[in-house]
Amino acid sequence: MLGLALGLLIGGPLPIVLLVIAGLVVGHQVDELNLLPSEAAAKEKPLPRSALNTPAQDHYARHLCALFIEVARADGEVVRDEVRVVREYFADTLKYGPEALELVRRYLKEHLARPASLEDSAGACRDELPTAERLLLLDALYSLALVDGQLHRAEQDTLRRVAQGLGLSEEEFRSVTARHFGDANVHYTRLGLTPDASDADVKRAFRQLAATHHPDRVANLGQGAVEQASRRFQEIREAYDEIRRLRGL
Repeated sequence: MLGLALGLLIGGPLPIVLLVIAGLVVGHQVDELNLLPSEAAAKEKPLPRSALNTPAQDHYARHLCALFIEVARADGEVVRDEVRVVREYFADTLKYGPEALELVRRYLKEHLARPASLEDSAGACRDELPTAERLLLLDALYSLALVDGQLHRAEQDTLRRVAQGLGLSEEEFRSVTARHFGDANVHYTRLGLTPDASDADVKRAFRQLAATHHPDRVANLGQGAVEQASRRFQEIREAYDEIRRLRGL
């Protein structure tokens, strides 16, 4: 346009044609230098997973779905609320669009019919994700396991296997557990146990401590002793109830 304007000011058909051609050449060069993103810049900016429609995305989604199904089925049948949690993770956290979510739905059905290897799927996710995202994934799996309000022992065992397969340390695993339950070690300490105690050890410790600290045993020592024993007895009861909830006993 500038070339045409200059040509009209100078006058004559030849200057007009030459200046229009020159304007086209200069304008094209300006566009390439200043307006169009370079190929290198496009490569530096990664696309979100929701925008990827590649075998890599298919591979990643397939293994993620396998982990969610393994946790969901650990306590029995997969229910509607568990499916909702899975969909929210893909839609809200990973920003999967409608087409990708349809892929997720297909893989969930596939793994329901034919379960995959938990260790293989966790290992694939470990290779794909940095540590921070692996922790977020484990957190989402905890939310899935707790959708019914309690964590069953089978679910706890499955989550621990997932954490190990993801290459997370015991401290990282406990940090995620603490987000949902607080520091479980406190409850074990009150019973004189460690988290690796067996279910039988937990029950035996509770019975012994409850019998030892029952308020009736110190009734002859006066009201103060009864109140102190009652507080200790309540702590023991609360610790035992929380461990039962954690383990699904």
